[in-house]
Formats: sequence, C-alpha cells, structure tokens
Amino acid sequence: VNGEQSHSIDVTDRGLQFGDGVFETIRVHQDNPVWWQQHMDRLLEGCRRLNFSRLPDIEILRDEADRLLADCPAGTLKIIVTRGVSNSGYAAPDGISPNRVLQLTSGARHQSKLEQGIVLGVSEQRISGSRNLSGIKHLNRLEQVLARMQCQAEGWDECIMLDKEDKVVEGSMSNLFAWQQGKLLTPLLDPAGIKGICRERIMSLAAAKGIDVEQCKLDLEKLHNCEGLFVCNSLIGIWPVVQFVDRTFETGTNTRMLQAQLEAEICSAE
Repeated sequence: VNGEQSHSIDVTDRGLQFGDGVFETIRVHQDNPVWWQQHMDRLLEGCRRLNFSRLPDIEILRDEADRLLADCPAGTLKIIVTRGVSNSGYAAPDGISPNRVLQLTSGARHQSKLEQGIVLGVSEQRISGSRNLSGIKHLNRLEQVLARMQCQAEGWDECIMLDKEDKVVEGSMSNLFAWQQGKLLTPLLDPAGIKGICRERIMSLAAAKGIDVEQCKLDLEKLHNCEGLFVCNSLIGIWPVVQFVDRTFETGTNTRMLQAQLEAEICSAE
C-alpha cells in the first residue's frame, strides 16, 4: 500500500467508502507484468474519466510492481488506485492524493479451461451502462459480483451479461467472440462494457491472419445460431465454449490457432 508492506487500508479511503477508484488485473509471466503499458494507459484513462485531481505516477507503480514480482514465474498482479482518503461525503476535497494498492497472487489462474473448454450460461443480472463509465475498470463491480454468484449456483464457468435492451455486452469477467461463416463477431461495447486488452489483441491477431472481424450488436438468437464461441481476458487468454445453454460446440481450428498465437504473445509480451 503506497509502497509499503501492508494488509490494511484507511477506513476513510474513498475506494472503500464509495468504490471511487480504478483497478487493473495483470498476468505475470517470468517476473514480467504482461501488456504493462496497455494496462497503464487504461488505468490513467480511468483516472481521467473519474476526474482525479492527481494522477498516479506510472514510474512509481512500475518500481513497486518490479519489487513485488521479483522471483515470480507466474501469477496475477492487481493494481488498485483510489482517489484517496476523505471524510467529506461524496464530494472530494481539493488536493486529495490517490492511494496505490498492489497485490500479487502467485500461480497460474484459470489455466485448466484452455484445452477442455467451458460451460457458458446467461446471467439474469443486467449491465446498466453509463457512457461516463463505459470501458474503464472502475471499482463499482456489484453487477459482476451478482453474475458470478449465479455462475456458482448454476455450475457455469462463465455467463453472458446483457444490457437493458437484451443485447449481449460481455461475460461477467471476460469479453466474448462468436464465429459466423468464417467471420469473427464481438459485441459493440457502446455504451457499456470493458474494452479488454486481450480483446484488442485478438482482433489484431485475427486481422493479421486475414480473418474478418466485426464489432456489432449481438443478441442471444445470434449466439444460438453461431458456429462457435469463445471468451477471453488478460489472465485466461482464450477459453473455448463447449456448451452454451442447450447447444454444444466443437472447438474449431481457427480458435485453436488464435489461442496458440495469443499464448505465445503473452509469453513474450512486455
């Protein structure tokens, strides 16, 4: 916490009081935080969108991360930046300094599903959506918490979340792709959803292989009629979907190709 070993934060921290902050969850490979710059760009964008009066110093964050990640062959680094400490209610005082929390969990998370694939359901919890908050990883994640609870109760590995118009947005912890006649489709994330770093990399890798990628509005009917599905995020890479509600899927060669290319990039990325 702010560069010091600690397991606690001030109870008046605005991240705890109001969810007033942002976070990034970063895969660690051989002591290296994968896609560091992309994560930091999104973290800073989130702070700007939340009108932080002071932005976190990325060089300080990298120094703290490097010290924390020493001798870590694989793990997950979570970085939380809150607006800081205040007792003034919703309005933040002038000159407030952001707080930094870095947490390392050792070991490779979620890797078991890469080969065998996952069961995907549909969450009853809707994503409310706000243009001011769309795309950034802010600390208000109760919609995702409720969706994950339903996953646990239903025995799903992941679930799709819809907006108020019944359009597909994303998974509870992932972005979604669907195959349709050789084309790769992914939901248009406006005005809701996280524009995942892994999602962006997959679109670039697919385009480089000559695969058409379209960001578009998707509904459940289109997903039921597609030829294949997979979900992704920076920690899991690509999880193929083998069962979606009452449909089963085989994992196609293009999904395996993208999966392999993405893992290779993760293992060499900075």
